[in-house]
Amino acid sequence: QEEAINYLDAMSCMIEPSMRVDVSSAIPGVIDKLNLQVGDKVQEGARLFSLRSGVEAASVEMSKVRVEFAKRQMERNDEMFKDNLISSHERDEFETEYQLALREQKYAEEVHALRTITSSINGVIIDRYKDPGEFVEDAPVLSLANIDFLKIELVLPYESFGTIDKDNVLTIYPESPINGSYQSSIRVIDPIIDAASGTYRIRAALVNTNSKIPAVSKCRAALQSVAE
Repeated sequence: QEEAINYLDAMSCMIEPSMRVDVSSAIPGVIDKLNLQVGDKVQEGARLFSLRSGVEAASVEMSKVRVEFAKRQMERNDEMFKDNLISSHERDEFETEYQLALREQKYAEEVHALRTITSSINGVIIDRYKDPGEFVEDAPVLSLANIDFLKIELVLPYESFGTIDKDNVLTIYPESPINGSYQSSIRVIDPIIDAASGTYRIRAALVNTNSKIPAVSKCRAALQSVAE
């Protein structure tokens, strides 16, 4: 196999995060705890912020008391059923009360959990819009971005359509002050030509080891083709 390198004129490109998420709350409330700052890294599942939840926490505790009470009743009446002191219908009523209490506890816990907002991705905080004590509804509180993997966006003239495929490799040269070159793989070739501009888009993926490359920056890209 012979490798042939064909560098086209360097193409303009844009480096962006592979994923960006604006985080808000599923329910309205007042922010209680929010300690994250721009630049902080978070892991998927980590707590981002929480809302005041005194009422909801009390509801959980009350539901636990009801469960314990219903369980004791059920156990006592189970013994009475064995001694033929109560009917099977009465025994079923106590068991049903216990099962209902368990479900009420689960509901109270789910409502309480809604007041703690966690991260859906591994990422870094890129914007913070609210502070503790502020009321939040559906507006974003934080913005997160995944910068471990970056996406490269290129807009190319339609004349080059069909000359590039996913087997090609792009060499990416970030603008100063970032130095060096980085290999990226082509993931998407837009099959539709924009009639107004006579262009189409290509998207490539780049592994951002140790976050060396800024997540939003301009770059140049050169195409490396491999001939069989």
